[in-house]
Amino acid sequence: MVERIRQIMEHKGLTSTQLADSIEVPRAIVSHILSGRNKPSLDVILKIVSTYRDVDRNWLLLGEGSMLMSLASAVKEKEPQPPVAERASAVQEEAPMPAPSVEKVQEAPSVEKKPAAPERSIEQVMIFYSDKSFTTYRPSS
Repeated sequence: MVERIRQIMEHKGLTSTQLADSIEVPRAIVSHILSGRNKPSLDVILKIVSTYRDVDRNWLLLGEGSMLMSLASAVKEKEPQPPVAERASAVQEEAPMPAPSVEKVQEAPSVEKKPAAPERSIEQVMIFYSDKSFTTYRPSS
């Protein structure tokens, strides 16, 4: 992977200092990676692929394919995905659901209804004030 990072630097015309500054990591980290002292962390790899979006992730991580993404895969990656609900409805349109089977449903046993509670009415409303006084309101009958 270190060699692939060197290839990115060469392709972009970057020094190790410029690479470190562009991906916003301390310069010592890039220096240690290039010298072989440390392996690149996941954070460094993520910063490289997010800063240099034309670099193919599979190539950087696995050495597969070419360094730069093809135009078709770059466009595909930038296309917004429709919301999940739209994708689900599209799938439903493509493959209709089979008709549900009809099953005999057993009815629940009847439950006796309780008599309704007697109707309640307001007798009075009291408002208490901070000076310890109060007012009582009674509805007119």
